[in-house]
Amino acid sequence: MQRRALMAALAASAFGCPGLAQGLPAEIRMIVPFAAGGATDLLARRLQPVLEPRGHRLVVENLVGGGSMVGMNRLAQSRPDGRTVGMGSSGLIGQIVANEIPLRFEQFTPLVRVAVDPLVIVTGSGSRFVRFEQVLEAMRAGPGPSMGAAGPRGTIGHLRLAGIADQIGGQFTYVGYPGASRVATELVGGHLDLAIVKPNDVFGQIRGGALRVLAVVEEERVRQLPQAPTVVELGLRAHPFGRLTQMTFVNAPAGLPPDLRDALIVLLREAVLSPDYQAKSHDDGYIADALAGAALEAAIAETGDAIRTAQQKVTA
Repeated sequence: MQRRALMAALAASAFGCPGLAQGLPAEIRMIVPFAAGGATDLLARRLQPVLEPRGHRLVVENLVGGGSMVGMNRLAQSRPDGRTVGMGSSGLIGQIVANEIPLRFEQFTPLVRVAVDPLVIVTGSGSRFVRFEQVLEAMRAGPGPSMGAAGPRGTIGHLRLAGIADQIGGQFTYVGYPGASRVATELVGGHLDLAIVKPNDVFGQIRGGALRVLAVVEEERVRQLPQAPTVVELGLRAHPFGRLTQMTFVNAPAGLPPDLRDALIVLLREAVLSPDYQAKSHDDGYIADALAGAALEAAIAETGDAIRTAQQKVTA
């Protein structure tokens, strides 16, 4: 009861009238551990015009390297004073679970989820694959097509493809890339057969006809791609290893005082649920649900458990 009253008071303070959210600085630095212009960077920058009228200047700082290690390490070492936050992702969860980086979940305070991305199977417009059933046939026949994603083996893209192969007893040759733009280039050029991607990363090529969507690797269709069937419709499970959610969320350093944590959650939730931010999510095919607090922590733990299960299965 007291917590609900606190949240309501914070909301009234932050959004009942213009001005600073309670206890938060006017300028907040957001660390983005990826290059400017990428999907994660755009998510951060879309928060800027929503927060500014509420009295907060969001300064985006891109710290690239180590598959988010450089930026997230800087965040973990920052003072827990509400002045510094950072963009976490499923990639970071996977790196921590696999002990690929010297960071742990306990070094961060999850705040608010800003995006959940469905994953889709795409191919070039000139590809021999027109229907996803043809892909499954090729995987069963072996050695299978080349299939790529942003990230090395063991990251979510690879594990989701491995989940399909495991269900049908099929094979594929995985090709990992440093980013989605390179994946799209390889598909368009005919150097890669298929890829699993976030619609948000390649909507331009899809709308322009350079890429063709064959299937949605989720339980429900993507509203912007109504013609693309789900793998469930084709007789497969979307998450055979457990729910591997491709998501992006705002983290703060561990040790953030409860009052600052609650104030940041209220501020960021209101921003993510604002009409402008929701309109962008609809246009680009991601879900902005603003999951926060304990519910977000549970979703992160669930994805971490699923990654651990999938990695053990794939490497067994």
